[in-house]
Parts: sequence; C-alpha cells; structure tokens
Amino acid sequence: MNAVKTSEAGFTLVELLVALAIFSLLSVAGVMLLRSGSDTQLAVKGRLEELSRGNRLYNNIEGDLAQAMSRSVRDPAGASIPAFVEESSDVPGMLFGFVRAGWSNLDEAPRAGLQRVAYVLDKNALKRLSWPMLDGAIPSDAAVIVDNVASAQIRFRDDRGEWRSDWTAVDADALPRAVEMRVTVTGKPEQRMLFLVGPQNRDKPVETDEGLDG
Repeated sequence: MNAVKTSEAGFTLVELLVALAIFSLLSVAGVMLLRSGSDTQLAVKGRLEELSRGNRLYNNIEGDLAQAMSRSVRDPAGASIPAFVEESSDVPGMLFGFVRAGWSNLDEAPRAGLQRVAYVLDKNALKRLSWPMLDGAIPSDAAVIVDNVASAQIRFRDDRGEWRSDWTAVDADALPRAVEMRVTVTGKPEQRMLFLVGPQNRDKPVETDEGLDG
C-alpha cells in the first residue's frame, strides 16, 4: 500500500517582504490621496469664502451708492454736513458717507424714506453705519462687512472726469460721479472695486486711468 505524503505549503521570507512592501506602497498612496482631497477641499472653501466676502462688500456699497441723493444733513451739534463727505467729526475712521433713498419702511415707522449711511474702517474691520434719522442723530447700527482689513484706499471721480484722493466739493450738494475702493485683507491680494454714484450715472461707463470699465 502506497503512502500518500502531504506537505504544508507556506510563504517564504522573500514573499512576505514583497507583500509588506506592496501593502506599504498602497497605504502611502491612500494617505496621499486623502490628504490631497482634504487640501483641495480647504482651498476651495477658502476661495469660496473670499468670493463671498468680496461679493458681500461690493453688493452693500453698490446698493447704497446707486441710490445716493444730494441731501445735506446736520450732526448732533447742529453743524451742517455736505451731501457727500469722506470724513466727519462725529464719525471716526469714516471712508465716505452720504444719504441714500429707497430705505424700506416695513414696520411703517414715522420716518423718512431716506437714510444716512457711512462706511468706516474701525480696528481692522470695514463697517457700515446707519442713522435712524437724517438730522441731529447718532448712528444706531454698525454692521461689520469685512474683517481683518489691512488697508482701505478711496478715490473719487468728479464731474470733470478727474480722479481725486479727497472730496472737498465747493457745492455742499455735489456728489462724485464714481468711487473707487481698494481693499486689502490680511494675507490676501488687493481687491479693487468701482462704483457709480446716484441713479443719474447708471448708464454712463466709468473708465479709469488703467483703461478698465466699471
């Protein structure tokens, strides 16, 4: 009777080392893929936040300046303030301020349909101020539009088509034709925006000295 010999098959040391090497490569590739996907998501999130911040700033200012009115006001001390100013004694850090129309009165409060607003740079935050009344009042609302602002520069375009770094119109009711704002957020590139002022300028293109339209 012939005896059947059986042998136990196994892995050699070389085969185990090759298997471990392949497993290590697959693990490293998986970690790199996950890290790449996570970095991409963070980059996309940061870019979306940057776009949202820029759009929020632009939409706020564009909506206000589009309805700017030639209406002077008075501060709490009774001093007259021109229709459009780049600074005011009662508002520290003001970039510019004016009166706008189209203020919605949803609760039918006893007030005018005009609103005095201003944009200020306060402690690295770009804010929008508003007043409950046009004359003799103090601002009652300060909404932060953009945080971590390193700098904000403003220029104004007058009726002669010249850009100016200051706005000191002889006529107290005069409005600039356009406003240019350059805002730099910490760690971000400078953002440049152009705004037309008042409804009378909505159909007029604004050309800068760089040849861009706004």
